[in-house]
Amino acid sequence: MTDFDTKVLVDRWLAMWNGDLAMAQQIIAPSVRVHLPAFGMPPEEGIDNPDRLASWIALFRSSFSSAGFRCELGPFTDGDHVISRFRFTGIWTGGRPAMATAPPGTAVDFAGVDTLRIEQGRIAEYWLTDDQLDLYAQLGAVRGLEPQPAGRP
Repeated sequence: MTDFDTKVLVDRWLAMWNGDLAMAQQIIAPSVRVHLPAFGMPPEEGIDNPDRLASWIALFRSSFSSAGFRCELGPFTDGDHVISRFRFTGIWTGGRPAMATAPPGTAVDFAGVDTLRIEQGRIAEYWLTDDQLDLYAQLGAVRGLEPQPAGRP
């Protein structure tokens, strides 16, 4: 995969996370494997094809208005793997997580790293490492943690 192809793939990946859910049919392998953190995530076994991945993204996005993902670092390639750091910003509309105490309208900001394994030009495997705890703290869903200011370095 060339550097240009890598950038195009990550741009399409971010477009999908930014609401162009039809992009999943173009960039996700028919049988995808995901690896998710245990806290605050659905069972990874249930996200195994482009439609289910798009549905999970839609569910996440449904809790936010003005939701946006952007690449902060990368993308980098290592053989058939693509790695990039993302930043999410949005306005929480309420609902999930159920234990949140922040009022709807709370601005949130968190980061993470996506690692993608590419097979025949499509994403065949996805590892997510994100600052979910930061998000939950901003929403008042974690006792004993004070939220950090949004956009801190």
